Amino acid sequence: MAKKGITGEIVTEYLKRFPKIGAHTLANKIYAENSAVFSNAEHVRTTVRYYLGQSGDNSRKELASREFVRAARNTNPYSIPESDCTPWSPVHIPENLNSGLIFSDVHFPYHDVRAINSMIDYTVGHKKINFIFINGDGIDCYQGSKFNRDPRNRSISDEIWGWIELLNVLKEVFPSVSIYWRLGNHEERLENYLRIKAPELLDFEEFKLKEIIKIRGLQDIEVIERQIVYIGRLPFLHGHELPGGASSPVSPARGLSLKTLSSSVVSHHHKTSAQTETDINEKLMSWYSLGCLCNLHPEYAPINKWNLGFATIQTEGLEFEFHNMKIYQGKVYSD
Repeated sequence: MAKKGITGEIVTEYLKRFPKIGAHTLANKIYAENSAVFSNAEHVRTTVRYYLGQSGDNSRKELASREFVRAARNTNPYSIPESDCTPWSPVHIPENLNSGLIFSDVHFPYHDVRAINSMIDYTVGHKKINFIFINGDGIDCYQGSKFNRDPRNRSISDEIWGWIELLNVLKEVFPSVSIYWRLGNHEERLENYLRIKAPELLDFEEFKLKEIIKIRGLQDIEVIERQIVYIGRLPFLHGHELPGGASSPVSPARGLSLKTLSSSVVSHHHKTSAQTETDINEKLMSWYSLGCLCNLHPEYAPINKWNLGFATIQTEGLEFEFHNMKIYQGKVYSD
């Protein structure tokens, strides 16, 4: 049984610092950083389980404090070693938010100013929205790219400041609207950079984008990391999560239909497309991909088949009305 000596003090200190890390992962981390104190890795795991209340009913009764005790697990009767996998559950936009503006792939600071103005003008003039959903790649994180970079371009910090300015513009134009920002593969460049260049900083919550924008004064933006987002019953992906993305010889929407088999929306490919099919049970399904709001001729892909665009959605129960809009030369066209 674990005693509250130096080993117990070390374990409880780590449990305070990392309350969300799984027991097995935390034990490995503790042993890697304090191997001189513990006799072996199993010694650490036993101590961690003790303070988490996972060593049986008698041990839980003996605990002086239940501060770190986690709910009993009844799904592992044979005590299979804990998994390192992270629970992955979808995010649902609240049902009362039923009219939204949706856009993605702004790639700030490589955004198209004219297109963003056109999107805002159209929305103000034609829609009464109560939420905005940004489906990934709001910022470019250029200096975090693994490709050959121009050191003269903006730092990630400067990109974030500029992105915050754009979000504040949206808040000013739509003052009572809830804003959700789902991170895409370009935002993930920041964490990937830390993993390679500064893994010691990964434990700091302050280096996560959702905390950075709060520290810089933007308190009321909901930042979503890698989960599927549901607006009504319609799921949204950024697109990079799918193996090979949603690319298809026909269109991203067609590729999405083959990989999800259920109505859904994807960004990432910078192309407006739609696919509708009816299955053998006469169930109608639709798939969509969004255009982008960024420079259509970047250095890494000057010739492409991209287009500017955004979407709006209205939901009522299980029903949704999705409008996939295109922008051409500053004018907005419906799908």
